[in-house]
Amino acid sequence: MFPVLELSGTPFERGRTHGQTARAQVTGSVRCYASLFASCGIDWSEAQRRAAEYSEIIAGCGGGMMEEIEGIAIGSGFTVNEILALNCRTEILPPTFMGMATTNSDQARRKNAALGLFDIGECTSVAVSRTRCSDGQTRVAQNWDWIGYQRKNVLALRVLRDAPWPSFLTLTEAGILAKIGVNDLGVAIGLNILRATNDRQQLGIPVHIFQRMALDCASVDDIVALAQSLAFAASSNAILGDATGKVCSLEYSPSGAAVIPPDQGVVAHTNHFCDPRLAEKQAPLAQMLTTEPRLHCADTQIADWPDEIDDVYLGLLLRDETGAPGATGQDAKYGAICRSPDMSLPPDLRVESVFGVIINCDNRTMLVAPGIPSQVDFELLAL
Repeated sequence: MFPVLELSGTPFERGRTHGQTARAQVTGSVRCYASLFASCGIDWSEAQRRAAEYSEIIAGCGGGMMEEIEGIAIGSGFTVNEILALNCRTEILPPTFMGMATTNSDQARRKNAALGLFDIGECTSVAVSRTRCSDGQTRVAQNWDWIGYQRKNVLALRVLRDAPWPSFLTLTEAGILAKIGVNDLGVAIGLNILRATNDRQQLGIPVHIFQRMALDCASVDDIVALAQSLAFAASSNAILGDATGKVCSLEYSPSGAAVIPPDQGVVAHTNHFCDPRLAEKQAPLAQMLTTEPRLHCADTQIADWPDEIDDVYLGLLLRDETGAPGATGQDAKYGAICRSPDMSLPPDLRVESVFGVIINCDNRTMLVAPGIPSQVDFELLAL
């Protein structure tokens, strides 16, 4: 299991504990993103300058988030702007990230083009209403696909807060306030990156800050209303569920926010816009070739589910390596939901399923596969 940090006290105190306890992992996150930014022509000083532009926006989001970031900085020995750069990493990385020229990129692209594989698409997620679960409890599940070497910097944060703020449990990268999680009101949120042609053309709420704001909410409807009231600098999809049984996907971008409703109690999402209006600004999918096949793979398996499912079905979905029913050979990996790295590629191109997670909204628990889900067991983690 990933390191579990229990955080309590004021926002600054929680951040300081985070920074002190996970100093090595925060250092790893800084090194990771300094390298990724540099591969895009953005040095670490420039990344910090860009991140600093969001400080007032984050301070205005409530919940003491800037104080918590300041605490992480003090505890870990980094500057506030360095921790801001981690929390704003989606807004700093260009929309064409990994489609850009990097070391050995031409060779990598030729190799993967021959296989029809190369893409930068990331996560596959699903939310299942209580009406489709055999125990009557809502689920949100996903694989988080990203650069594999960031796995060693993943943390589970158990954040204990006094009313009126809900406590929550989140899987996140060290130094980042939140990513995928569930709060003690039974509200769960996952994350799929999206890319639009108008990303990063304006300041707005950073993606990971919105993920944290969502964990302050009391219901899916509250998160949707919040998103519709905000301006965003970059695009993503939040897969949502709550203990009342409400589930949906919430796509958001500089163009606004849109809800993708469930079909027969289930909604799945990958890395392209499904809302027609937001899809008008979809960035080219030339470097995200598997997002549509992965969604088709998920939808095909979901269509074969019985009327009521349990965690076994969700685990099988997250462990899928076929990509399509009956696929064999090279085609077996195309569109696969569980993704293994190609070790012949440069480290900054080795996208894989870093972890898998199944969240039970009613129990406020997670089943976590702390590695490539097809290769490790799911372990229980509770708020």
